[in-house]
Amino acid sequence: MDKEKIFLSLPHFFKNIAVSLLGNKNKRQRKKGNYNSYLNLFKDSASWPKNKLENYQKEELAKLLLEVFEFSQYYQKILINLKVSKEDIINAPFKVLNKMPFLEKETLKNDLELLVNTIPNRAKDLVNFTSGTTGTPTITYYDNDSIQKSFALLNRYYNLSGLKEGFKGLRLSGRIIVKPNKVKPPFWVFNSSENQLFVSTYHLNEINLKPIVEKINKFKPELIEGYPSAIYIISKYINANNIKLSFIPKCISTTAETLYDYQKEEIFRAFKTTALNQYSSSEGGVFITECKNGKLHLNLESGIFEFYNLKGENAKPGEMAELVSTSFRNSKTPLVRYKTGDWVKLPENLSEVCSCGMNSSFVEKIIGREDDILFTEEKGYVGRMDTAYKGLVGISKSQIIQESPNLIIVNQVIDEDYTKEMDVKFIKNLRDRLGTTVNIKINNVENIPLGANGKFNAVIRKFELPIE
Repeated sequence: MDKEKIFLSLPHFFKNIAVSLLGNKNKRQRKKGNYNSYLNLFKDSASWPKNKLENYQKEELAKLLLEVFEFSQYYQKILINLKVSKEDIINAPFKVLNKMPFLEKETLKNDLELLVNTIPNRAKDLVNFTSGTTGTPTITYYDNDSIQKSFALLNRYYNLSGLKEGFKGLRLSGRIIVKPNKVKPPFWVFNSSENQLFVSTYHLNEINLKPIVEKINKFKPELIEGYPSAIYIISKYINANNIKLSFIPKCISTTAETLYDYQKEEIFRAFKTTALNQYSSSEGGVFITECKNGKLHLNLESGIFEFYNLKGENAKPGEMAELVSTSFRNSKTPLVRYKTGDWVKLPENLSEVCSCGMNSSFVEKIIGREDDILFTEEKGYVGRMDTAYKGLVGISKSQIIQESPNLIIVNQVIDEDYTKEMDVKFIKNLRDRLGTTVNIKINNVENIPLGANGKFNAVIRKFELPIE
């Protein structure tokens, strides 16, 4: 019997104990060693001028490249073939970086043991499994120092969002914490070591939402974090039933899915707090975090950011771009020029400065995976379809599937506020964005299943993007 089955079979009281014991172990691993030094550094660096941040990047990049030159078979071979010396790395680390090839996801999967950093003081302290769209997990290793650096950066973000150490947190993710066929509460477990309530995203239906919302209202979390689709479902229930909450969270943070504007609006109505977007990757890539002004800041302390358009060229202001990441967060599994497969939209003005106090650059929007980008002959590439839902009511859940450049299928779950006029308006909105010649078919369905790890795929494209 595996650990998950044993855990799911435990009475609720013992589940809480098991989760708390694991939480205590994780807390010790994350907050020992250099954690406090990193946290103090990152709190200070949040207000550094950009030239100081860039100098920090240069120093960290040189350290990273020197380490992989000596202790990673994969990168050592590349650097030797490029005739790069240690002196080259020390004197001009960015010049060396620009010569290196991209790291593809398949290479990370297939050549992990060659790529991994074998330096003796970096042990395999954590084996991490990342679910992918193909269903095949990507494995990466972390050492304790990298774990501590990552959580120091994350907690810097929480701190800037108004949270203090020891805050009460609510987590909504795809972790299976109760049996999927469970029909009676509790649909949650409590990690007393980290003051954190986990709520199952697999049980967010009309019947279960009442006790879930009651539990959240009683718990009064200062932080709500998790999949935007899950927070949105809870928010929609709160608003539809005119539930007045007895608390206002200090921060709502979303990750792992694209956060859409219509979800933000619904979440704010329910919780009176603006949801902030956060981008990171379980593999240990770079961080992007949203400030109170709504700017999606590049956390330059987390690594080097490169942006390329669909033609593989350096992206220009205002373009959609794939993020290529060279990470300072995970030194055990070094990610140098890693093609993340995640897309953003660059701002028109790359030199604009945010008044929040952070001097780093920012992106305009996080689009999500390449699969979230649609394509039609008339309009070309189209990212983020959330604006197509503006002004619509009566749609509880919706998924856009593009079968071909000329065919869009929309599966949607409707409620009592839905009218046929919504279809007419929705199709007009879609045509405004995708063109007048594309065929659109709307299906009303009972349910739309979740994807890997409980994530909701709002957009699916079933063909390769053509290169214009």
